[in-house]
Amino acid sequence: MKNWFLCFLLCLIFVVSAFSQNSNLVLEKDVKPHKEIDEIYKSFSLGYKELNVEMVTNLYTEDANYLASGNKITDGKAKIRENFGSFFESVKKNGNTMNIQFRILQREVDKKLGYEVGVYTLTTFKDGKPVGIGQGKFFVVTKKIGKKWYFRFDGYSNIEPDKK
Repeated sequence: MKNWFLCFLLCLIFVVSAFSQNSNLVLEKDVKPHKEIDEIYKSFSLGYKELNVEMVTNLYTEDANYLASGNKITDGKAKIRENFGSFFESVKKNGNTMNIQFRILQREVDKKLGYEVGVYTLTTFKDGKPVGIGQGKFFVVTKKIGKKWYFRFDGYSNIEPDKK
Protein backbone atom coordinates (compact mmCIF):
# COMPACT_ATOMS: atom_id res chain seq x y z
CA MET A 1 0.00 0.00 0.00
CA LYS A 2 2.84 2.39 0.84
CA ASN A 3 4.52 1.83 -2.54
CA TRP A 4 1.30 2.60 -4.43
CA PHE A 5 0.84 5.86 -2.52
CA LEU A 6 4.48 6.86 -3.07
CA CYS A 7 4.16 6.14 -6.80
CA PHE A 8 0.93 8.16 -6.95
CA LEU A 9 2.54 11.06 -5.10
CA LEU A 10 5.59 11.10 -7.39
CA CYS A 11 3.35 11.01 -10.48
CA LEU A 12 1.27 13.87 -9.12
CA ILE A 13 4.38 15.96 -8.45
CA PHE A 14 5.61 15.24 -11.99
CA VAL A 15 2.29 16.26 -13.58
CA VAL A 16 2.02 19.45 -11.52
CA SER A 17 5.65 20.32 -12.27
CA ALA A 18 5.21 19.69 -16.00
CA PHE A 19 2.01 21.77 -16.06
CA SER A 20 3.60 24.72 -14.26
CA GLN A 21 6.64 24.69 -16.55
CA ASN A 22 4.39 24.80 -19.62
CA SER A 23 1.97 27.47 -18.40
CA ASN A 24 3.22 29.91 -21.08
CA LEU A 25 2.60 27.34 -23.83
CA VAL A 26 -0.71 25.60 -24.34
CA LEU A 27 -1.24 23.09 -27.14
CA GLU A 28 -4.80 22.54 -28.32
CA LYS A 29 -6.01 18.94 -28.07
CA ASP A 30 -5.15 18.01 -31.68
CA VAL A 31 -1.69 19.63 -31.61
CA LYS A 32 1.16 17.23 -31.02
CA PRO A 33 4.05 18.37 -28.81
CA HIS A 34 7.41 18.90 -30.49
CA LYS A 35 10.13 19.14 -27.87
CA GLU A 36 12.54 21.37 -29.82
CA ILE A 37 9.90 23.74 -31.23
CA ASP A 38 8.07 23.94 -27.90
CA GLU A 39 11.41 25.01 -26.42
CA ILE A 40 11.48 28.03 -28.77
CA TYR A 41 8.21 29.28 -27.29
CA LYS A 42 9.38 28.67 -23.72
CA SER A 43 12.62 30.59 -24.39
CA PHE A 44 10.67 33.38 -26.08
CA SER A 45 8.42 33.68 -23.01
CA LEU A 46 11.43 33.74 -20.69
CA GLY A 47 13.09 36.39 -22.88
CA TYR A 48 10.00 38.58 -22.56
CA LYS A 49 9.85 38.04 -18.81
CA GLU A 50 13.51 39.05 -18.47
CA LEU A 51 13.30 41.69 -21.25
CA ASN A 52 16.35 39.94 -22.73
CA VAL A 53 16.83 41.01 -26.34
CA GLU A 54 19.53 38.44 -27.11
CA MET A 55 17.47 35.56 -25.74
CA VAL A 56 14.57 36.46 -28.01
CA THR A 57 16.49 37.32 -31.19
CA ASN A 58 18.68 34.21 -30.96
CA LEU A 59 15.50 32.22 -31.65
CA TYR A 60 15.44 33.58 -35.23
CA THR A 61 17.43 32.52 -38.30
CA GLU A 62 19.94 35.03 -39.67
CA ASP A 63 17.64 35.66 -42.67
CA ALA A 64 14.36 35.66 -40.74
CA ASN A 65 11.44 37.88 -41.65
CA TYR A 66 9.42 39.54 -38.89
CA LEU A 67 5.97 40.63 -40.02
CA ALA A 68 4.69 42.91 -37.26
CA SER A 69 1.15 44.17 -37.60
CA GLY A 70 0.95 47.60 -39.24
CA ASN A 71 4.70 47.76 -39.99
CA LYS A 72 6.94 47.04 -42.95
CA ILE A 73 8.61 43.63 -43.15
CA THR A 74 11.69 43.42 -40.95
CA ASP A 75 14.39 41.49 -42.80
CA GLY A 76 17.16 39.69 -40.95
CA LYS A 77 18.13 38.94 -37.39
CA ALA A 78 20.05 42.22 -36.91
CA LYS A 79 16.95 44.31 -37.73
CA ILE A 80 14.79 42.04 -35.58
CA ARG A 81 17.24 42.65 -32.70
CA GLU A 82 16.84 46.42 -33.18
CA ASN A 83 13.06 46.05 -33.15
CA PHE A 84 12.97 44.05 -29.91
CA GLY A 85 15.73 46.21 -28.41
CA SER A 86 13.78 49.44 -28.74
CA PHE A 87 10.58 47.76 -27.58
CA PHE A 88 12.17 46.22 -24.48
CA GLU A 89 13.95 49.50 -23.64
CA SER A 90 10.62 51.31 -23.76
CA VAL A 91 9.09 48.75 -21.40
CA LYS A 92 12.06 49.07 -19.00
CA LYS A 93 11.97 52.88 -19.15
CA ASN A 94 8.34 52.79 -18.01
CA GLY A 95 9.27 50.49 -15.12
CA ASN A 96 7.11 47.69 -16.50
CA THR A 97 7.54 43.95 -16.91
CA MET A 98 5.75 41.55 -19.25
CA ASN A 99 4.55 38.01 -19.60
CA ILE A 100 3.70 36.41 -22.94
CA GLN A 101 1.73 33.20 -23.32
CA PHE A 102 1.10 31.14 -26.44
CA ARG A 103 -1.78 28.89 -27.40
CA ILE A 104 -0.98 26.76 -30.46
CA LEU A 105 -4.10 25.98 -32.50
CA GLN A 106 -2.47 24.20 -35.44
CA ARG A 107 0.93 22.70 -36.09
CA GLU A 108 2.49 20.81 -38.95
CA VAL A 109 6.12 19.68 -38.85
CA ASP A 110 8.30 17.65 -41.18
CA LYS A 111 12.05 17.00 -41.06
CA LYS A 112 13.28 20.58 -41.61
CA LEU A 113 10.24 22.89 -41.68
CA GLY A 114 7.19 23.44 -39.55
CA TYR A 115 4.45 25.95 -39.01
CA GLU A 116 2.25 26.99 -36.13
CA VAL A 117 -0.93 29.03 -36.01
CA GLY A 118 -2.04 30.37 -32.68
CA VAL A 119 -2.95 33.13 -30.30
CA TYR A 120 -0.63 34.99 -27.94
CA THR A 121 -1.57 36.90 -24.81
CA LEU A 122 0.77 39.66 -23.65
CA THR A 123 0.28 41.04 -20.14
CA THR A 124 2.09 44.15 -18.94
CA PHE A 125 2.76 44.66 -15.23
CA LYS A 126 3.68 47.68 -13.11
CA ASP A 127 4.89 46.94 -9.59
CA GLY A 128 3.72 43.34 -10.01
CA LYS A 129 0.14 44.31 -10.88
CA PRO A 130 -1.37 43.86 -14.35
CA VAL A 131 -1.84 47.20 -16.12
CA GLY A 132 -2.52 46.02 -19.67
CA ILE A 133 -3.37 42.97 -21.70
CA GLY A 134 -3.24 42.40 -25.43
CA GLN A 135 -3.84 39.46 -27.69
CA GLY A 136 -2.96 38.64 -31.23
CA LYS A 137 -3.10 35.86 -33.75
CA PHE A 138 0.14 34.62 -35.22
CA PHE A 139 1.58 32.42 -37.90
CA VAL A 140 5.19 31.26 -37.75
CA VAL A 141 7.35 29.05 -39.90
CA THR A 142 10.05 27.17 -38.03
CA LYS A 143 13.18 25.86 -39.68
CA LYS A 144 15.72 23.29 -38.55
CA ILE A 145 19.33 24.31 -39.10
CA GLY A 146 21.78 21.65 -38.01
CA LYS A 147 20.18 20.15 -34.93
CA LYS A 148 18.37 23.28 -33.74
CA TRP A 149 15.00 24.81 -34.65
CA TYR A 150 14.48 28.55 -35.22
CA PHE A 151 11.78 31.00 -36.30
CA ARG A 152 12.20 31.70 -40.04
CA PHE A 153 9.01 33.72 -40.56
CA ASP A 154 7.05 35.35 -37.75
CA GLY A 155 3.88 37.28 -38.45
CA TYR A 156 1.12 38.53 -36.19
CA SER A 157 -1.79 40.93 -35.88
CA ASN A 158 -3.72 42.15 -32.88
CA ILE A 159 -7.16 40.88 -31.89
CA GLU A 160 -9.58 41.86 -29.13
CA PRO A 161 -8.57 40.12 -25.87
CA ASP A 162 -10.72 37.23 -24.66
CA LYS A 163 -13.11 38.25 -21.89
CA LYS A 164 -12.35 36.10 -18.85
